[in-house]
Amino acid sequence: MKGIYLLIVSLMYSASLYAQLDSIQYLNEVVLVDTKLEDFSEGYVLTKISDTIISRNPQSLTDLLNFNSNIYLKENGYGMVASPSFRGTTASQTAVIWNGIPINSNLNGQTDFNTIATSSLDNITLRSGGGSSQYGSGAIGGSVHLNNTINFIENSSNELQINVGSFSSVGGIFKRKMATEKKYLDLGVDFISSDNDYQYIDLNRKNENGEFNKLNISLNGGLLLGNNKLIWNSNYFSGTRNFSGTLTAPSIDSYKDVTSRNLLTWNLTSKKWKNTIKAAHVFERYQYYPNRENPLFFEGNSNTFIGDYQLEFNVSEKVTVSSIFNYTHIKADGTNIINESRSTLAAIFLWKHLISKRISYNINIRQEFLNDFENPLIVSIDTKYTIKEWYTLKANASKNYRVPTFNDLYWTSGGNIDLKPEISYQGELSNEFSFKYFHLNMNVFYIHSKDLISWQPGTDGIFTPLNISEAENIGFEIAGKFSKSIQKNHFNLGLNYAYTSAKNLEKNKQLIYVPFHKITGKIDYRFQQFNAYYQQLFNGKVFTTTDNNSVLDSYFVANIGLEYLFLYKTMPLKIGFKLNNIFNRYYENVAYRPMPNRNIQTTITFKF
Repeated sequence: MKGIYLLIVSLMYSASLYAQLDSIQYLNEVVLVDTKLEDFSEGYVLTKISDTIISRNPQSLTDLLNFNSNIYLKENGYGMVASPSFRGTTASQTAVIWNGIPINSNLNGQTDFNTIATSSLDNITLRSGGGSSQYGSGAIGGSVHLNNTINFIENSSNELQINVGSFSSVGGIFKRKMATEKKYLDLGVDFISSDNDYQYIDLNRKNENGEFNKLNISLNGGLLLGNNKLIWNSNYFSGTRNFSGTLTAPSIDSYKDVTSRNLLTWNLTSKKWKNTIKAAHVFERYQYYPNRENPLFFEGNSNTFIGDYQLEFNVSEKVTVSSIFNYTHIKADGTNIINESRSTLAAIFLWKHLISKRISYNINIRQEFLNDFENPLIVSIDTKYTIKEWYTLKANASKNYRVPTFNDLYWTSGGNIDLKPEISYQGELSNEFSFKYFHLNMNVFYIHSKDLISWQPGTDGIFTPLNISEAENIGFEIAGKFSKSIQKNHFNLGLNYAYTSAKNLEKNKQLIYVPFHKITGKIDYRFQQFNAYYQQLFNGKVFTTTDNNSVLDSYFVANIGLEYLFLYKTMPLKIGFKLNNIFNRYYENVAYRPMPNRNIQTTITFKF
């Protein structure tokens, strides 16, 4: 932690030299580190979440995606561990990509969405469908891309946001940006603390042992030297949570986690060639306390080292090829995993062909080496056909995989080193309609997965992971947006619907915690400096046991918000008010874990 602060201070000092540089060329360039996301994904559905939506949910990726995507979020009580289900797949089959590198835990294969502070991000994109050919293990149902942009545009700004809400929740966000045409630096600090002691509606009880606090620090910088770009991305997170109890059992346990991510990217571009070299380090550590008053704890940690070289060549105006060599080394240790490691070398080939102005396709191939598994050849193909100016047809097909986690392989008294990677085959067809004020997207998808890893009890009562299951996921999705301005009145409406049938083929039963139906909607109205919005979420019923005998009821939740921007010459001031669960509905996201009653959140944002 001390080293991070020293790094921040030194970079801020160097940034103070910006004013001494005379600008002689106006480049006005914006850089996104993860170039593969759009350049080689034309046949996939990419859902971009706007800056405005991100700013309304600055402290939790869970809250953001719950109301603005088709991803189902399973949350063990508000603020506790949150895991996604993308098109009916598991949390470990949903890849989370930070500036082009995967950050799913090497220990359990998942990303806890309540440890991701959205305030530190400039761009969030959801990529539906399999992406293992580009992003490796885990990108089966889809991938969530968390990106920072580097803007070589003259700018100097500060932003301070103060948040106060129900359940003794207090937080703050500070952002500092400095940029010229050749240098860029931004710093973000995010903190929140909450007693999280909300009332259980109609039960005369409240959420106990649910306190949490989170600190997030992000730092991003860039240098532009002719055809060379040097980009630095860094993020540090520290959180402490007491785990809430259930309706049937109290809790006295606690959990502390720390993650840090550092990425250095060098890019050299010419007319036909683009060279990109990346070096990254990702660290994660958890400490679990069965009794928060007792110093005894169980821990685990992992270090990931990544080296990546990409060479992209424009063969012609219509053909682009890219080759990537990626080396990843992982070391893990802890109470239940003793000094284990894994090394993987991946060779990736990407081909993009623009047949005409209306038709294009991509072919992606991935082969891995070195690790101890059977390494399947991973292939994907996608295409885009603009039939009319208002109608585009997209399609993709892919083979994808997920390797066993360190917990699966090496957990003492249960790990299984003979596990095979999970394999999936999938296809998708997408129809996009775009008119002046209205945009509609309709998708159908199919996923067949085999060798799914499941922890099963043995004859000795000890749970062991085995490759036993096959699953079939079939569904369709509809996303519509309407935007129109009438004089000074601006209207934005959005509606998303997803139907998902995800069956365990062995039992012919719906997978647990996968709703057949999910609906989200929003209404946004803006008049000059005034903004009002409405959000709604409907989650259909889910099964909580593999035999489908236990059911968690469907629920409908809605929020409203008001914002007003006071325009002062030197310091614009925005005041926001948000009322969550406006109808005060009782609902459970996970069985026996009630979610919050009606509550408020207020924000004051200064820009200077």
